[in-house]
Amino acid sequence: MQNQVSVATFRRLTPAMVESQRLAMANDIVATTKAEVAITLKKAAPALGIEGTTYHILDILIGLTKADDWKQDRRPLVAISNEKLAEYVGRTTRTVARCLKKLVEAGVLAYRDSPTGRRFIYRNDGNGAIDRGYGLDFSPSRQRIKELQEIAEAFTAELKAKQQARREVTRLSRAIADLLVLLGNDGKSTSDHENNLSLIMNAQAGYAEKAERLRALYELVVASQQPTEPAKPALEANKDNKMSGVHDINVTPYNYTNHQNLKRSNKRTSSNDDDINSADAKRVDLALEKKPKSKFCTILERPSPQATGSNKLQKWNDHQDENGALSEVSIGLINSATNEVKSILGGPFRSWAHLIERSQDLKLLIGLSEDGWRRAIARVGRHLAAAILVTTCEKALRSPDQLARPAGYFLACVDRAIDGKLALHRSLFGLASV
Repeated sequence: MQNQVSVATFRRLTPAMVESQRLAMANDIVATTKAEVAITLKKAAPALGIEGTTYHILDILIGLTKADDWKQDRRPLVAISNEKLAEYVGRTTRTVARCLKKLVEAGVLAYRDSPTGRRFIYRNDGNGAIDRGYGLDFSPSRQRIKELQEIAEAFTAELKAKQQARREVTRLSRAIADLLVLLGNDGKSTSDHENNLSLIMNAQAGYAEKAERLRALYELVVASQQPTEPAKPALEANKDNKMSGVHDINVTPYNYTNHQNLKRSNKRTSSNDDDINSADAKRVDLALEKKPKSKFCTILERPSPQATGSNKLQKWNDHQDENGALSEVSIGLINSATNEVKSILGGPFRSWAHLIERSQDLKLLIGLSEDGWRRAIARVGRHLAAAILVTTCEKALRSPDQLARPAGYFLACVDRAIDGKLALHRSLFGLASV
């Protein structure tokens, strides 16, 4: 049973804040885990209007909660002052207070104020449970976990639909423009189609509505381009116009096939040259295949920055992953060093493929954007990016106060890996020994 959640008298309660306090006092506590709530909150954050500094504070607060405090017989409580949060996020205490109020009104947190206004937690020495504590309560998030999951799924579906509609608008507009170029100067019809295309693209409408209009215009342009009388196939035309041999001229074929006198030329024929060149090429290829590969790429073999995204850069990235920063890192070492991450995700990483698969959840834990994740993969490859990501998550969970900007720390590690200065195995060994 939940204890009564008190609110200080100096706070001006709003209906949304009252609802959060009611959820915090609910008796039918929902069973969930810290990992499930953390991932769900970060997926639903854009739909709830949580962004910027508010999102950063939410990330810090989730990291400060203990995994055992999310059990049904306990309370996920965080005791941290506004002054300390202001230091972590680089903002004023008034900004932090407004962000916390926004989280409470969004149904994520609830106030649990002490009579003096201080936030503190006293734990039982035996099992580590909270004996007495005041601070910020995540009970509303636990009670709304199913609703938040639905909000996150609806937001993701809406985002995918918008992206699909945007791609459809781009594709149809380009197709219509190409068709109009093929039509050429076809008088008024072409001009009308061009005007309609311009009106649709400049209209103040959503991408879905623009896609529907462009689809109708595309069908209209295609219909206007259809020929009135289709031309006959070439085979049928030949059948209709049978050729006769009335005016053919009788010519005696020239079939002189005597061999050339070998005494006239000592040069090899071009066919022999081709055979010799192909044989030499095969020998060269075989020698290159047997040549042992060096452990590290030379400076000359490393592609230029302009070749980013090309196959050469991808091959170089893979080579660096295998022989560079990941040369002394195994999936077993990662499992030994990431106890906090494993407790949040609910189990160890079975393989590198499993680690890469869970990277989508890991980047949410540190607030890493999708664009930043894609750029990291393009620069160092999927395996090294995933290893750096899980290491960053582990450090952020263990010391959230020391790692105020985990996403920036991750990108800095990627830069160090590119420069060859990242000793990832040392960080993992250090985490495993603690």
